[in-house]
Amino acid sequence: MNLKKLLITALALIMAFSLASCQLSEYIDEGPQTNAVSDTKDADTDATAANPDAKPEDYIPEGVDISYQMDYMSEDLTKYITLGQYKGFESEIATYAVDDEYLNERIEKLLEDNAVETKITDRKTAEGDKIYVDYVGTLDGVAFNGGSAQNVEISLTSNSGYIPGFTDGMYDVMPGETVSYEVTFPENYHAANLAGKLTVFTVTVHYIVGDPVAPELNDAFVSEKYGSEGCNTVEEFKVYYKAQLEDERKEQIKDDLAEDVWGMIMEDVTVIELPQDAINSLYWLNRANYEAYAAQQGMSYEEFLAAYVGQTDEQLLQYAENYIKEDIVIYSIVKAENLEITEDERAEEIAKFCVQYEMTEKELIEAYGEDRIMSVIQWNKLMKALCEWNTAIEVIG
Repeated sequence: MNLKKLLITALALIMAFSLASCQLSEYIDEGPQTNAVSDTKDADTDATAANPDAKPEDYIPEGVDISYQMDYMSEDLTKYITLGQYKGFESEIATYAVDDEYLNERIEKLLEDNAVETKITDRKTAEGDKIYVDYVGTLDGVAFNGGSAQNVEISLTSNSGYIPGFTDGMYDVMPGETVSYEVTFPENYHAANLAGKLTVFTVTVHYIVGDPVAPELNDAFVSEKYGSEGCNTVEEFKVYYKAQLEDERKEQIKDDLAEDVWGMIMEDVTVIELPQDAINSLYWLNRANYEAYAAQQGMSYEEFLAAYVGQTDEQLLQYAENYIKEDIVIYSIVKAENLEITEDERAEEIAKFCVQYEMTEKELIEAYGEDRIMSVIQWNKLMKALCEWNTAIEVIG
C-alpha cells in the first residue's frame, strides 16, 4: 500500500475540510453536507457544542512533540529492521492490448466526458428532477448563517440530503420563478438557534438539469480540443490518442509492478523495534488536527473520523506505525543504493505538488512539513528504481 500518497491525501482532506467549513453551503468530499439546511438525522439534543476556536495544539498531550522527525539518512536504521530481498523479483501483471477495439471504447468514453449539460426551462419541476437554484433562509425576517446559497444543485427526491420540508416548495415551479414558503427545523436540530424554529425560504429556480449531449467526433472537435497537440483531423487524433493510451498502459504496469514488489519487500523485512517517538509524532499530528476540526463542527472525534476519514482511532495509530516502518525500509534501501534526492529533484517535485494543490511552496511546507513531503518524493524515486530492478511479466486478459 502506498502510504506516502495516502498521507498527502489525508492531509489534503483536512485542508479541504477547513476551507469548506468557512463556506458551509458546500459539500465536503463525500461526507455529509454541513450547511444549515442539510439533513441531520443522527443529531440529538446532547450533540456537542461547536467550538470554532479549537486549535490542534489544544489536543496534543504533554510530552508529545509533533514536530519530531527522524533523521533517516544519518541514523543507524539497522537497529530497527533487517532488510530482506528487494531486487530480482518477478511479478505477473494483468494488462490489456491497446487495439482498435480498446481505442474506440476509450474515444467513446472521452466523448461522454465532454458531454454538455442541457438545461430544461419549458416545464415545471417534478419528482426526480435535479435543479439549480438560489435560496435565502430567514428567521424572523433576518437571514441566518448557513441558510443561503447560490447556483446549487438540489435533487427533488425523498432523500435529498436536506432537512424535512426544505425542498417541498421547489416542486411544480417553472424555471425563472421565485417562490417563498415556510420550513420548520427539526426539534433536535444541532444548531440551537434554529432547532424547532419556523423559517422562511425564498427560492429562485434557474433550470432543470437535462440529459447531457456528447459531441460528435469530427475534425472540428479534434481541432478545438487537440489542435495544440498537432491534431486537426480525426485520423491524426486517433494516431495521437492510441500512443497516449499505450503510454498510459505502460505506466500502469510500472505502478502495479512497484506495488506488488513493495508488498513482497515489506513481507521480507524483519522488524526489531520501531521508534515510538516518530510514531507518536505522526499519530498526534493527524489526531490533533482531526480533534480540532471535529470540535469546530460540534462533532466528537470518533464521529469526525467515521464521517470524513473512514477510520477508527485504532486504525489511525496502526497507520502511523506502518508509515514509520515504511519510511525506515525506504531509507534503508536508499542508503544502500545511494538514491538520495538531489536539490534539482526536490525543486521539480515540489513544483508539481504546488500545481496539484494550488499552493505556494511556503504554504505547502507549512501544511504538510518538509520532512514528510521529502518522504513522498523519496518514495516516488524508489518506486522508479524498483521497476528497473524487478521484472513485470505481462499477462494480457
